[in-house]
Amino acid sequence: MNEHIKKLTENIRHKLQVKIEEYKDNVVDTQQFQQELKYLSDFSFDAIKTIRTISIYSARAKDVYENFLSIKSADDLLQSIVGIKELISNGVHNFAKREIRYLIEMTVKYLVVDQEIMGKSLSVKTKYLVDNIPNSSIEVVDRISTPFDILIDTEFKNEIKDIFYKACAYVHPSQRQIEEQIDNYSKGVNIGFENAKMLANINKATFRAYDIILTLLFIGFGQSMSSDLFVEIYENEPKWKFHKGKYIKKYSMLFDYKSERQIKNSQLK
Repeated sequence: MNEHIKKLTENIRHKLQVKIEEYKDNVVDTQQFQQELKYLSDFSFDAIKTIRTISIYSARAKDVYENFLSIKSADDLLQSIVGIKELISNGVHNFAKREIRYLIEMTVKYLVVDQEIMGKSLSVKTKYLVDNIPNSSIEVVDRISTPFDILIDTEFKNEIKDIFYKACAYVHPSQRQIEEQIDNYSKGVNIGFENAKMLANINKATFRAYDIILTLLFIGFGQSMSSDLFVEIYENEPKWKFHKGKYIKKYSMLFDYKSERQIKNSQLK
């Protein structure tokens, strides 16, 4: 009996080793897969660096630095972004989607509180969060004041809701989650053996979420201080991934009036 189990174990180990080697040759080492891994690393690093920059620069305004929930959430955001990168890199996609949902919810609700009781202490804001912000809904996003026109404002808030509710399918047991798992199994795709297309899809969704999260942070930070970062820093970083972010791009356009940007643009013509 022991000999039978030993042979069975060795057979399973051998098949797994063969599968791992084939996966490495046919998927992991391909140009597309490696490009997606690099893209994930690059935009994750840029998101981390941007949040750090906002946090550090906010120290210039004592009230923003000390009493804004949005700013005080920096470390929580950074932990999640680092974790999401590692999860996706190792094929743990559903867990990453759950974490993205948390980041969207946290950033939205903190910004609502910061805007609605501007100037209050963190302790007052924390109590307000508990008493006035619903736990299980993202509809509170409609209470956010944005600098966008009505069409972009509506589009922005609807997209936040879309990301949140799609991610909810991975927080609670759902038909969507089960059907995806069954479909993956039928294709021979198990955890750790994802293909390049799956990696590209989760990268796209994650970048989309980070674009929105950073935009929310900049809105909370205020246009005056945000404009300094865009004109003095990001203007000079052409490889900053979020230049291609849908809403970061729209937010950046708010500063086209700045003389520094107009001078630079005129020089490029």
